[in-house]
Amino acid sequence: MNEINKFTKEFYDRKTIELAVKAYSEIAQFKITEDNDYYYCDILSYKYDPDLVLNEFSNYVLGTMKI
Repeated sequence: MNEINKFTKEFYDRKTIELAVKAYSEIAQFKITEDNDYYYCDILSYKYDPDLVLNEFSNYVLGTMKI
């Protein structure tokens, strides 16, 4: 399994991703990195299935975006 979520900078902002990382802090620990085009959220540790955590984390980020 690839334990990294990739978020395009064209759509997502770092602050929203950081807020999601904080909201998920009791479920998983993440490391945020970035390049010119993407933010990467690497899941470092988790309490539940990592696929489930990453999918739900992505949904949370999307749901909290102010579009």
